[in-house]
Amino acid sequence: MGPNTLSLQHCMIINQAFRQISELRKRARQKELRELEEANLVKQAKLVRTKTERVPRLSDLTMRPVFAGRKTQGNLEAHSNGLRFISMRGEIVDIMYPNIKHAIFQPCENEIMVLVHFHLRHPIMLGKKKQQDIQFFTEVIDASQTVDAGRRSMYDPDEMDDEQRERQLRRKLNEAFKEFCRKVENVAKKNGFSLEFDIPYRDLGFNGNPHKEMVFIQPTLNCLVNLTETPFFVVNLSDVDHVHFERVTFMSKAFDIVLINKDFSKQPWRVDMIPNDDKESIQVCPSHFMSAVLNELIS
Repeated sequence: MGPNTLSLQHCMIINQAFRQISELRKRARQKELRELEEANLVKQAKLVRTKTERVPRLSDLTMRPVFAGRKTQGNLEAHSNGLRFISMRGEIVDIMYPNIKHAIFQPCENEIMVLVHFHLRHPIMLGKKKQQDIQFFTEVIDASQTVDAGRRSMYDPDEMDDEQRERQLRRKLNEAFKEFCRKVENVAKKNGFSLEFDIPYRDLGFNGNPHKEMVFIQPTLNCLVNLTETPFFVVNLSDVDHVHFERVTFMSKAFDIVLINKDFSKQPWRVDMIPNDDKESIQVCPSHFMSAVLNELIS
């Protein structure tokens, strides 16, 4: 029994050593990846908190992207030189006014959420990843309720009461977010920063597939965006050299567009499967256009 017992002890020691070595390798790899992510980060100024007066605040917001795969909820405050989000778990995200390239307020009209979105000049670390787009939103109604709503009768008194409450809630949230944006603009201006919130032009929006699913894309004064679904789609129109239309024929029901970057070393943006009826809406945007049939340039 002596030799067998000794062998079992050796196996346990070897297994423990293997687990410890694997854990050390994992931590070292995570450290390398984090250092690689942070290598090209532009150093941001420290937030200067406003202590002499009441700060503009939006409460009970959800942030996207999330910290460590968990839903992140908290409050957003506007201070002297930037915004600070504090989650319910004490996590802090600071967004400096000079680092905001585009600030967008999207009211809830046909969507289930009202949101403010910040497209940054330089990415910041959020958890273990660099992020250039950060969003804060409040859901008007739970997504499951929108599915169940289709099963109820339009003559149901409870249904009519729910619709009225929903309209009131939408109006209340839209006003709260709009007022917050106005106050943030005033705080930034008071402290010598230029910040203005864009609002998407919903009537000029169109459906398309910029990633892997169909979404509703809307222009703002400076951008072309989809902020409701993830991953976000944000194109700065001043970066677009021209827009190339593909598969434009009378026989097809949809076409594609390619937005060519002024910096030809960067990948263009692509939106597929746009309904033909939306072509005129897209051409309202201030860009040069070319059309193609079967990906061959014709004009």
